[in-house]
Amino acid sequence: MTQRFHEPGFRLYRQVADQITKIIIDEGLKPGTRLPPERELATRLNVARSTLREAMIALEIAGQVNIRTGSGIYVTKAGALTGDDLGAGPLELLDARELIEGEIAARAATSIDANHLMAIEASISAMASAHGKETHRDADRAFHITLAEATRIEPLVRIVDGLWSQMFSPIFERMGALTGLFGDSQDTALKHHRLILDALAARDAELCRRRMQAHLIDVRRVLLRASAFTPDS
Repeated sequence: MTQRFHEPGFRLYRQVADQITKIIIDEGLKPGTRLPPERELATRLNVARSTLREAMIALEIAGQVNIRTGSGIYVTKAGALTGDDLGAGPLELLDARELIEGEIAARAATSIDANHLMAIEASISAMASAHGKETHRDADRAFHITLAEATRIEPLVRIVDGLWSQMFSPIFERMGALTGLFGDSQDTALKHHRLILDALAARDAELCRRRMQAHLIDVRRVLLRASAFTPDS
């Protein structure tokens, strides 16, 4: 197969999805056929399993496969993805957030004032009392946006707002639902936010950086839960 994984402007998970579609067509896999295990496909395509998972979700959104938790991934139909943009891959998005928001947290620790501290504390209280995914996510977003505002650097606020807007993409929503990101892991996110607030109040820039990065690394850990995808047997 022709590898195009480094072409600019072409999302990696879409390239992998195209490769999987070609396998389905070339091998004549019928609807209801279970695809090979994740480890086998990742080795065959020479890609990370995380990217393979993003590709599978893109194919599921397109109606070409069905992900059955704990069972595997099954063909529903064959065909190339449409030109619809499903957004950045969730793990690619988290890469960007880890790089950017860790530094934002460190900068905020040196410039934050009492009003921003109170606003961040209010967002944490709103998360704690939120009922349902939407209200929880609104409070979560408010935390990160307010933290960026505390740097007093407007372009950083726009960057964080843009990153958060991409977290509402269909592929992020589905991956979050499959892995439980919007379930019990929300309590862990709340704990991370409180730890970040403590570091902000202490004006400890390095601690803020480390705690923000730890928070986003934990989000990545949840999204990489293997149990939501195909077993390796």
